Amino acid sequence: MEILKKRNAGRHLGDKMQRMFRQGMSGVLALCMLLCVLTVHAQEDAFRLLPVTEEIRPGQAVMIEYELPEDTTAGLTLRASEDSDEVLSVIASEFTGYAGRGGLWWNGTYEGTPAPEGDAFLVLETTYGTVSTPVSIGPALPVIESAESSTATLSPGERLEIEAEVTTAGSLTLVLHHENGDVATVSSGCTAGTGTVDWTPDGMPDGQVAVTLTLTDADGVTSEPWRTVVMLEGFGDETAAEAAEETLDPALLEMEEEPEEPEDGTVEETGTDEAVMAAEEDLTVHDWEEEDQSVYTPNWGSPYYGQDETLNYWTLPMDITDEEAVWKVLTSPITVLDTGKNKAERTQITIRKEPSLEAEGVGVVTCVSQGIHVLETLDNGWSKIEAYSSSFHNSKVKAWNMLVQGYVETKYIKTTTPNQHYGYVVDKLTQRLYVFKDGKMISELLVSTGLSNERQPYNETRSGEFLLLTPAVGEFRSDNLYCAMAIRFDNGDLLHEVPHTLNRDGSNNYKNTEPKLGTRASHGCIRVQRKKTPEGINMRWIWDNRKANTRLLIWEDWQGRQIPVPDDDLVLYYNPNGGEMYHRADNCYSAQGRTFTAFTYGQLEEEPFASLECCDYCNPAMRRADIQAVNTLHAPGGDHDPVLTEARRKLGLVE
Repeated sequence: MEILKKRNAGRHLGDKMQRMFRQGMSGVLALCMLLCVLTVHAQEDAFRLLPVTEEIRPGQAVMIEYELPEDTTAGLTLRASEDSDEVLSVIASEFTGYAGRGGLWWNGTYEGTPAPEGDAFLVLETTYGTVSTPVSIGPALPVIESAESSTATLSPGERLEIEAEVTTAGSLTLVLHHENGDVATVSSGCTAGTGTVDWTPDGMPDGQVAVTLTLTDADGVTSEPWRTVVMLEGFGDETAAEAAEETLDPALLEMEEEPEEPEDGTVEETGTDEAVMAAEEDLTVHDWEEEDQSVYTPNWGSPYYGQDETLNYWTLPMDITDEEAVWKVLTSPITVLDTGKNKAERTQITIRKEPSLEAEGVGVVTCVSQGIHVLETLDNGWSKIEAYSSSFHNSKVKAWNMLVQGYVETKYIKTTTPNQHYGYVVDKLTQRLYVFKDGKMISELLVSTGLSNERQPYNETRSGEFLLLTPAVGEFRSDNLYCAMAIRFDNGDLLHEVPHTLNRDGSNNYKNTEPKLGTRASHGCIRVQRKKTPEGINMRWIWDNRKANTRLLIWEDWQGRQIPVPDDDLVLYYNPNGGEMYHRADNCYSAQGRTFTAFTYGQLEEEPFASLECCDYCNPAMRRADIQAVNTLHAPGGDHDPVLTEARRKLGLVE
């Protein structure tokens, strides 16, 4: 039917041109007009803004999708009407749109100012035309931009006071959950700007209290919660006998006891010497794990590997224990590409096979935020570089996360000095984010990087060095997942809190995403744990301490890289009074106020420690068997990601 309509449209156009000829118009002019009309008609199905069905509320990002018939320079704005010259808000003043379907995230604000409420039009302007679609802008969402607690420990006679920076007037509500099950709630009105709410313990005993702060506006819409923990001390909740009992270690009393006989009367075999030896062999560090791991740098797979003798991201051995070297790289100047155009950080430059704009593309680099390795500067206006290609689903060059070498115009190469106080490293081998501050690694967090599949090989998180961009995105939604505190680092990839869904009562539900932390699970973004480490670090801490141009290193899990096995004398902790997890510190947020007992990594496979789970707050060392599984997958000569390899093979990028 669609083909028939187009044929009929073509006949009508032909009849129209015949009438124009009969009216004495020039044949050349008529032909030009015919070509123009036919071109517009052919493009109309491929040139459009997709309808935005949901109301856009400033403070929550939505995807604005478009379809383009060819690559173009474009601008996307919010206007009062389709043909109005008055711009109500800017989504992107200038960006490179690629042929096919693409999109831009927008949180309903421009330079911190919310778009005005009411009906309006999104207008996409390109070099070959303009399209629009209606959209409804709702009231700005209530947001707690920051909050500060007056104390972390509350004693009798003191009160807890929370001061918050808020975006709208409304009501601040504190909900306090004591570890024994007691709950208290207190609310206070606030105006836009600063609000305060306080609480005095009433009848609660000693112990840990989880504090949740929310902001509710006049329409009854509630913000994302802000959370902290306080300890109540001196209110009296346990006797001296109970305190003494917690210090006992039942494991020490049971060490010399004989194994219990099973209830059916059979004798449980402890295993022959051969079986014990076989089990030990399974956990033995193989010869290939003993090879020099310092050879694995971010450019290990490059034909230029070893030629650069300076210390930088590309030559840094991927060893997180070398704090001095990592910090030096985190704070040294970074080389990027910058066209100088407004919103250049949302555009990409193609890496060419030869020094010519007509040459084939071998990869793409995101401007402003993505670091490059300059290999050679030519005297013809071009430079040879290498980088991990930041190819996304709509990129013309589909070199998914490949380390490529090629040419870019020298005029776009710039040097930027990153933030000198903070820095982050994400290692795709360990699925950890390492937090650095003022020269020291202060904590590590569980993350989930991209999980590619046959249909979406571009889900792989791109390796490389990046700058975290400000202003940050904040919360955005992906299908039914809400991703809070998002900070962009690579065009479509963001660093954000582990996503959640919403329960019927509006509370957050992390049960489907949080257990996947420590493994690949995302669509390319980096999901970061929300639970506090013993140092008080989580994604909320990163968000609260975000600074412009903070450097983020993402390490590639090259085949051959190995996770080192900890020494047997590494100290771990557990709660002998019913604890189910083992910890790296005795002050873990998962069991504050509990008495921990120390043991060693070498005892981890013995009872009662063998049944303990790895704590997902403090992230202690992985069990030897779990490390062995990762190392076996990454053994030299293997292929830890056959899905991505096959996708590259189909594109002719690898043999």
